[in-house]
Amino acid sequence: ALEVIWWIMTVIIVGVVMYPIGKQFPEFRFMWTNIAYIVAFITFTRYTFFLEYTFMAAAQYVKIGIILFTFAIILGLSTQIQDFNVWFDAGDPDRLMPNVAASQRDSLSSYIKTEFLFFAVGSIVASLFLSIRLMQSVWRFRNEGKA
Repeated sequence: ALEVIWWIMTVIIVGVVMYPIGKQFPEFRFMWTNIAYIVAFITFTRYTFFLEYTFMAAAQYVKIGIILFTFAIILGLSTQIQDFNVWFDAGDPDRLMPNVAASQRDSLSSYIKTEFLFFAVGSIVASLFLSIRLMQSVWRFRNEGKA
């Protein structure tokens, strides 16, 4: 039940953060990437701090699989930051967002860059901390018998 509540809260947060972008700039090229960053940031942070209350608390092989998969996740997330920066630095807001009202381009551009980079860097850092936390949990389970 707690997992379902967290997923509902994650969907609400994604909706609140992405609403201004979806309303004013629905053709945003990195919309799904941005949503993935927000979900990854919230989920990885939650699993780092509340691991003993999750489905994988006693699933050692799942933890090991996630630790190994984390490196691929970090690489993929880092690549998307690079692509976003190249796209964002390629032009001014007038050219990047031609369908957005001129009075809102600068503020929307600033909002997009700020929140995208916040969740992007946050999700990478959270995935690193999650892998460390999972290694610690596997070690504790094997040596002390607790998650």
